[in-house]
Formats: sequence, C-alpha cells, structure tokens
Amino acid sequence: MTVAATAADIQRTIDTYIATFSATDREAWLALFADDATVEDPVGSEVQTGSEAIGAFWDFVHELSPTVTLHAAGPACIVDGEAAFPITIVNDLGGTLMALDAIDVVTLTDDAKIATLRAYWDMALMHPYEA
Repeated sequence: MTVAATAADIQRTIDTYIATFSATDREAWLALFADDATVEDPVGSEVQTGSEAIGAFWDFVHELSPTVTLHAAGPACIVDGEAAFPITIVNDLGGTLMALDAIDVVTLTDDAKIATLRAYWDMALMHPYEA
C-alpha cells in the first residue's frame, strides 16, 4: 500500500524548492522533481518534460539573471497531493532589483517529489523590488 505525501512533506518540498532555487543550488533543486516531471513556467509556454529539459530551463533562467531569488509571499494551500503557493521572484538586472509576483501550482508524488509545476506570472507586471 502506498502512502500519499502528507501536507508537512509537501510543505518541506515547497520550502526546499524556494531555498535551493534562491541559493543557486541546481542539483538540490532538480532533485525535488520526479524523473518524468513537467514544468510549464510561465503557463502558456512550452512544457519542459524530464530532468534534462528541466535542467535546461534552470540554465536558461540563470543565464538571463544570474541572481534570482524566490520569496514566499503567503501560505501554501495544500490539498490531496497538490499545492498552490504565492511567491515573489526577484531578479538582479544589472544592479537593479526587479520583482514578479507569481503563483506556483504543483502536484506531487507519494514521496513528495514534484510531478508537475505550473507557474502563473506575467512579465508585463514586473516592478521594482521593495524589500
């Protein structure tokens, strides 16, 4: 019998997702995903499937802005192996900090690995970051 991930397990995955992305720890971040996971970031863009494609997505994001940090912007809503959580994405664009407000929606495997990630944000809403 398989036991589904608990809300606490899922919250740990979310917290680690935010921390490892912000710490530029590519390997630890990628380890959070199931082998056949998908990432659609932002929603409407090409879906990245599997570790290699998700790793290429990481590389692309960090080529655009070497310093990208994620900040939890409120509590996660966790229900039945799925979660939605607000984040603020802060990019250092040549010494100017710019922010995007986003909602990430994930489904997780029974062992709390990310199976799907969909990120809702709009580049047109980027704004100067105020800590």
